[in-house]
Amino acid sequence: MRSVACVLCTISTLLFFVSAAPAAQAASSRFDRGERGIVRAINRARHHEGLPKLRMTKRLARAADVHSRNMLRADYFAHGAFVQRVRHFASFRRVGETLAMSTRCSSRRFVQMWLHSAPHRRVLLSRRYRRVGVGRRVGRLGSRVACLVTADFASRR
Repeated sequence: MRSVACVLCTISTLLFFVSAAPAAQAASSRFDRGERGIVRAINRARHHEGLPKLRMTKRLARAADVHSRNMLRADYFAHGAFVQRVRHFASFRRVGETLAMSTRCSSRRFVQMWLHSAPHRRVLLSRRYRRVGVGRRVGRLGSRVACLVTADFASRR
């Protein structure tokens, strides 16, 4: 009887860790290779305009990642109340956001799309922003597989 209780306890512990793992990974502040590539491409564009590099921050990355995940989960593509959302994760005076969606997860492609759109270009090349966080997720949006990117920009000044 004692060994059965021990086995059941072990199984329930394993189930807890297996079920908790996806939740822990659901919205993280890690910088994956693609997200770092997007920031490098943004910083290259900023360099060509004589602007300082943006620094990646974990809090902005978490805000961006949560938004990309939520858009896929709820099947929508929109900014929503991004200022309040970003400020929920970190305290910044100025906040901006860009979104992109594509069937391919190409860092250069996303940045080129933003640079060819006047409102997005203004955000990417704004002197006001010093920090950035990027959240890139792949999933189903509507009936298509899509790569969604949220880039949140901020400055304390």
